[in-house]
Amino acid sequence: SFWGAKVAPGESAKADAAAGELLHLSHACLDPAAASGASSIVYVEQNGTSFAIAVLKEGGRECCALDLFVDLKEAKLKVVGKAAVHLTGYLESDNMDEDEDEAPAKAKASPKVEAKSSPKAEVKATPKTSPKVEAKKVEAKKVEEEDDEEEEEEEEEGEESEEEP
Repeated sequence: SFWGAKVAPGESAKADAAAGELLHLSHACLDPAAASGASSIVYVEQNGTSFAIAVLKEGGRECCALDLFVDLKEAKLKVVGKAAVHLTGYLESDNMDEDEDEAPAKAKASPKVEAKSSPKAEVKATPKTSPKVEAKKVEAKKVEEEDDEEEEEEEEEGEESEEEP
């Protein structure tokens, strides 16, 4: 679900993430009301260390696309500078990868997904043809393949003559 926060300088972003949810941070943009020339830096602070993830300046780089997954229980987003910053993204389940891996396995095990065919159905689906008819089909296919090969060779020769001055 969508998540957004307007973070004032010197403040940290507040988010109510449920247990097992991560914030997928997508954008950091300067507040449109930022003073001329104002700048701010967005930091992720984790285990007492701060990491700059966006340096924004009015009249310069005012918006920054991000692709960060943040566990708000372990890290916080803070803004330092002269302008407020709008942070946007969305909350998603921490076990997203596990769900994707399990879904195909569950689908394979589901009797609704498995197509069960009986031998009788297969016999009816394949019409009986005489050996003579089969031989004619095989011969026609060979001729068709040979024609295709000849056309390809002609095209290649035509390309080569176009390349030569």
